[in-house]
Amino acid sequence: MLRTACCFCVAIVAACVPVHANQLVNPGFETPPIPAGGPPEYFGATGWTDFGGGTYTVGSAVVTPNSGAQSLKMFGGASGVYQQFAATPGQLWDGGAYVLNDAGDPMAGGQVAAVNIEWILADGVNQVPGGAGVGFITNGDTISTTPQGQWNLRPISGVAPAGTAFARFVLITGEFGGGGMTGGGGAPKYDDAFFDIRPGQVPEPASLALVGMVAIGLVAARRRR
Repeated sequence: MLRTACCFCVAIVAACVPVHANQLVNPGFETPPIPAGGPPEYFGATGWTDFGGGTYTVGSAVVTPNSGAQSLKMFGGASGVYQQFAATPGQLWDGGAYVLNDAGDPMAGGQVAAVNIEWILADGVNQVPGGAGVGFITNGDTISTTPQGQWNLRPISGVAPAGTAFARFVLITGEFGGGGMTGGGGAPKYDDAFFDIRPGQVPEPASLALVGMVAIGLVAARRRR
């Protein structure tokens, strides 16, 4: 009886913590699959908006992905993809992706492969004013001196500032002066991206009260024994 009550208590707490799925569409770049015997890549990424003209979904014949069968290749002065979601000021968003400095096409000079969050105004286009650290935040840790051939998780988190109507998750590469260097080159790869509002950690007050009642009942049961 006591064990059953304990399990019930744990189940209540678990039910009070919301489960949030990754909001990104096609986060691992597996859709659609590259046809067998066809070209090893195709332009862009399904479900993502591309910019700059240098983004390609590639198969394992090009590079071994972090997981699955495909990943995303990027190159150029400034190219990338993004997805955008409704947001409100004060929300905490978590995101990230695995990034590769590919030994087969290594980054050069000041090339950077970044994971960004942009806070977008109600027009759906422009960033909240303030520039870096306000209108957008970035994880640009993958540069030309990053060890080659190793997938690295690049996480990013931020709180939406005043004026935010959308949270835009961006994967981008470009000649951004990484490591204080100039120029650029190479084609970094991305895989297994994720982006979502951080789940709440505190149960609702009514649920807490119910858990407390169960706990009190357990103590009373022990005393009677």
